[in-house]
Amino acid sequence: MKQNTEAEKQKRWKRLIWTALIIITLGIANYLYFIYKVSSNHALSTHYTSEGDPMAQYRNPAVAGLFYPSDAENLNHVVDIQMNVAYQKHLSQPKIIIVPHAGYQYSASAAAQAYLPLKDYAETIKTVILIGPSHYVAFDGAALSDNNYFKTPLGLLPINKEITQELQHNKLFSINSKAHEKEHSVEVQLPFLQKILSDFTIVPIVYGNINPQDLSNALIDYIKRPDVLLVVSADLSHYHKYEDAVLMDNYTAEKISEGQADVDYHHSCGAGGINTALLLSSKLNLKPEVLALINSGDVSGDKSRVVGYGAWSFSHSGVEISQIEREYNGLLGFSAEYGQQLLLAARKSLAMAVENNKYRPSRREYDDHLFDRGAVFVTLTKNGELRGCVGSLYPRQAVVADVAANAYSAALNDGRFSALTADELNDIQVSISLLTGYEKINYQDEQDLLAQLRPGVDGLVIRDGNRQGLFLPSVWEQIPNRKDFLNNLKLKAGMSPSFWSNDINVYRFRTVEIKENAN
Repeated sequence: MKQNTEAEKQKRWKRLIWTALIIITLGIANYLYFIYKVSSNHALSTHYTSEGDPMAQYRNPAVAGLFYPSDAENLNHVVDIQMNVAYQKHLSQPKIIIVPHAGYQYSASAAAQAYLPLKDYAETIKTVILIGPSHYVAFDGAALSDNNYFKTPLGLLPINKEITQELQHNKLFSINSKAHEKEHSVEVQLPFLQKILSDFTIVPIVYGNINPQDLSNALIDYIKRPDVLLVVSADLSHYHKYEDAVLMDNYTAEKISEGQADVDYHHSCGAGGINTALLLSSKLNLKPEVLALINSGDVSGDKSRVVGYGAWSFSHSGVEISQIEREYNGLLGFSAEYGQQLLLAARKSLAMAVENNKYRPSRREYDDHLFDRGAVFVTLTKNGELRGCVGSLYPRQAVVADVAANAYSAALNDGRFSALTADELNDIQVSISLLTGYEKINYQDEQDLLAQLRPGVDGLVIRDGNRQGLFLPSVWEQIPNRKDFLNNLKLKAGMSPSFWSNDINVYRFRTVEIKENAN
């Protein structure tokens, strides 16, 4: 009997122990469920980032709330107002636009005039390359971003990684996200693009100290593509009186309309980009068209210290490019490749000229292409003043030989000056002008001829019987007025400034200048 009682006690203890274990196990399970499924974590939801999510790699807007509204509703409203205006339709697709980068309250109306015509090509444009000047970080070259997206209040814009990676093979470009971090010149363009275009990627580029020729060379193959648009961000004159600003901005506008890629950096915050656009337009036969030209005084009414804003569009004119324009484009590439060798030949010739010796370049010294025939002028200046200028009208000998011969003659045989001395060599600056062929200008009368001249672009030759005169395009820098330019050329040809005959033969040509210490 006693044994049965002990056995029952043991069974009861076992049941109690198992029951306790089950209860404890259920408690632990409930606790863990509560911790992992119900209770809050230590982390904040606002800090959430999905592992491996590429959308985490984006640049946040830097000037939302400053240059334009920071919330999507207001930004949509502001841009819609600017887009709800009449605009000038384009017969062909814009390939390049120049737009301002100030606060929307000042410059959006001008920018909209360049963006609106893109509506008609929204399905074609798939890549937008944007170039803008750096306002906050000083550096040489052009800065690319290593982000995957640029963010605005209207959403995320994907960066074209393929083009970004290709550009990195060019020493002009480097990844420099610091340059993009606070920069507004590119950012303020993005909401316009988001409202106008459909499905596209961007290549944001911020440039510092840069040679526009180098930048145009790097971008030209992309701009040739039918689905690529180049957006150039640039304001005009800064903080001048209204009347002075209007004069300066009109001068810049005239340069752009005439394709002169030498816009002054003091006349535009973004001159490097504008000059890049003008070089590209010349190479691709694009026609610039001014769409807006205003300043902050026109908007705010305060005309004491104003900032200028302009908008331009570049598209194919549909006109066959002339022979001298083709030759000019060829010389641009030639000068970029061989300019420094030609300057070296000119310097060697000058060094020997002051010792009354002639320098004759040999094929051992120079690339074979420098022995192609070419016509050049060599200009010497001293302290900014002309010190000698001699050139060839026609390509009769190797271009490097022509440089050497004309440098010698400019030093010793220009009858307007005494012979150059060895003591002057260090003070001399050398400029080489490579000449295209000639194009005859057909005109009705003198006024018609003047109307056809392109200041800063055309070199000019006039002939009447045995009398002849030539001015290089660089002469426009000293004589910018068409009438004065022609009258002075008449004087050079031995004619009276008041003389005119419709029998005078007039020819235009272009030059590509190679200068020492050119930036």
